Amino acid sequence: MIRKNISVTNSESEIIRAEIYHRIAIKDAPVIIICHGFKGFKNWAFFPVLAESLARADYIALTFNFSRNGIGSDLQNFTELDKFEKNTYSHEIKDLQCIVDAVASGGIGKGLIDPERIGLMGHSRGGGISILYTQNDPRIKSLVTWSAIATVERYSHEQINQWKSQKYLEFENKRTGQLMRVGIELLEDIQKNRTKLNIPAAAEQLETPTLIIHGQEDESVPVEEAQTIYDHIASPSKELMIIEGGTHTFGARHSLESMPKDLETVFDLTESWFDRFLR
Repeated sequence: MIRKNISVTNSESEIIRAEIYHRIAIKDAPVIIICHGFKGFKNWAFFPVLAESLARADYIALTFNFSRNGIGSDLQNFTELDKFEKNTYSHEIKDLQCIVDAVASGGIGKGLIDPERIGLMGHSRGGGISILYTQNDPRIKSLVTWSAIATVERYSHEQINQWKSQKYLEFENKRTGQLMRVGIELLEDIQKNRTKLNIPAAAEQLETPTLIIHGQEDESVPVEEAQTIYDHIASPSKELMIIEGGTHTFGARHSLESMPKDLETVFDLTESWFDRFLR
């Protein structure tokens, strides 16, 4: 198994840190691009395990950190909170396009990757970003979301008023204990780009085969959001899989020391979906 750290520079000269996973002798294989969510990163819990599992199944797996996700060069710690504060949904969509463009052009994985067979997987906010992106890019041939958000407008009137007043909101990272600021840039992005960031409307334009996976007991993103996304997807090739008793991370915690049963089920569903549409 080969794991190689790589990087791409976006249009604002910011670094997108990525990692590619594949078998040693593989070539011209389909690729799965994996997108993390809010306060997530490419090395969190199940992402490396998923990437390794897909690579063993003869895919190329590509994980990456959005350029403003806050994780620094050590790839483990939130040392770039200034960047995290200025992150937006629109910026993440641009980062994802940068990654897809690099894959399609051969800038990433030339000779290893078949650029005609690109799959995309996103968790939580990364699932919403994946839907918003895929509606406009026919190069994505298969899409899977885990615990995806159905709306970017996730804040109360009290939070919005506070946000406008002090120009930021703070969220605690329960794993690290850090208070992480989200700047006014995100609120402005949401309010100025409501049409562009409308996830159900994007789903209505989605012709890509799409699998929606969600935990019945998701404590962060209500399971009803999965149904909303599914109901709006235009593609005739779509499925909604609700994991009974499943949580937002399907039982996984960082670092992942053992494989929860729910997560194993989600891995199997994900790989089977990509097998159907990328093989």
